[in-house]
Amino acid sequence: MKKTAIILFADLPGFEAKKKSLSNFSSQKATEKLSQTLTQHFYNLAKQSAAETFLIDTYHQKGKSFGERITNAFIDVYAKGYENVICIGNDCLDLSLELLQKSIVQVENNNVVLGPTFDGGAYLIGIPIANFDLIKFQNINWQNTTTFKNLQDLFYPDYVKLEVLVDVDYQHDFSFTKKDNPLLKVLLTVIKSFINSSNFSRKPLKAAFFHIDSAFLKGPPLFSI
Repeated sequence: MKKTAIILFADLPGFEAKKKSLSNFSSQKATEKLSQTLTQHFYNLAKQSAAETFLIDTYHQKGKSFGERITNAFIDVYAKGYENVICIGNDCLDLSLELLQKSIVQVENNNVVLGPTFDGGAYLIGIPIANFDLIKFQNINWQNTTTFKNLQDLFYPDYVKLEVLVDVDYQHDFSFTKKDNPLLKVLLTVIKSFINSSNFSRKPLKAAFFHIDSAFLKGPPLFSI
């Protein structure tokens, strides 16, 4: 059998823009462009790893509920002959190649790997086929503040927990990412191209734009892969 595959499980930009608003200063088109940029980034990142990468977007997801769709994504990739599957989304900016490589090593040592988000979701789920229980996995309380706890309970105590990171559903969530993240500069360029205010157009935007005073920020949104 083949070793490990990475699934990038993400909505197409048009669908994602109906659920999220990634730029407070512009239109749905800006969110679509940011979504496209993020998906391309994480696809390229995964391709740099030692695993095969599959993009499973809205049109290629099968099932009515989120639980059915993500479960079917795992099943379909296992069916291609992979022993281990790692699933990520496109909205955790601080997910790095180093974390992906670490996860690959762990699943190839027969360990489940879980990456938690601050809001109770998960930014990475890695499962060796021997540990995959279709029914229990599908019945996880997905896209909820208890998603990660459900995953922990399912695989306890045999799992490896990665560092807690932030996912991004709204423009203010960028402020919770690491300030030295180079992806922020790329996203700034996209946002700037959609800003119509002359006040913003005269001044170069910097990564600090995302890191405004925490007093003006809401808590991180609900998330799961």
